[in-house]
Amino acid sequence: MKILTSDPNKCNGCRMCQTACAILKAGVCNPEKSRIRVIEMDECDRYLPLVCQNCEDAPCIAACPKEAISRSYDQVVRTVIDYNKCVGCKMCLNACSFGTIGFDEDRGRPFKCDLCGGDPLCVHFCEPGALTLKDPTMIQYDQARVSALKRTAGMRR
Repeated sequence: MKILTSDPNKCNGCRMCQTACAILKAGVCNPEKSRIRVIEMDECDRYLPLVCQNCEDAPCIAACPKEAISRSYDQVVRTVIDYNKCVGCKMCLNACSFGTIGFDEDRGRPFKCDLCGGDPLCVHFCEPGALTLKDPTMIQYDQARVSALKRTAGMRR
């Protein structure tokens, strides 16, 4: 099982990921229709790509009065919306701590990242490499590696 990760140290704010996503998922070049959001972190002049975190205890699932949101365990762990059950009440939007669920006013329904079935297009369009699909255990390995490199660099001085 893999998850989508983002590195704000690599993101340059080009928003190509948003453009590619909106064209693929909504058929329009409109960042508002994208399932990924790139936010500017004002205080440090960096950007942070945000997608659905597919939370283990997903508040959007608990908030949905029609049980239209559930977890899927195919190639990637993700939460999915069943539009046959969804009534467009926006409870999932209010419940999402990350603000990564959008709402299509034209269709009257929410939308979120579905990881493109395991091969997210945004990753392919991310030129600086800020977006990657990783095994969750490798994330902790990467963090430990960075910490170890910082420590050993300090010892060499």
